[in-house]
Amino acid sequence: MPDLTKVAAVLEAAADHLDALEREKVSSARAVRTAQIDMVAAKYAEATGEEIPDNVRKKLAESPQDVIAFLQGMAEKQAGAVESLGGPSSRNDDPAPKTVKEAAAAADDRFLNWVMS
Repeated sequence: MPDLTKVAAVLEAAADHLDALEREKVSSARAVRTAQIDMVAAKYAEATGEEIPDNVRKKLAESPQDVIAFLQGMAEKQAGAVESLGGPSSRNDDPAPKTVKEAAAAADDRFLNWVMS
């Protein structure tokens, strides 16, 4: 009868290796999911000024990947960077002259207004 202890040792080593690969895969997937949930939570806090409650975070952690991806997309679209509503104001409301003639006329007008006032 052949010695099956060596075969059993090889099978156990293979099973241990496969278990390690599976743990690494699960850990990696969990890290990606946690990062996505953290990003959604950060965008939610940025948009509302409130933190996501822990029970909601737990539900998000148990949600399917497509739900998390959908929420992440919505958060990126809705809580993105605020667009500027205009430029800085200017104290001088007069438009800048485009030609030397316009600049000379504007200077004359300012001088006459100063003398008259």
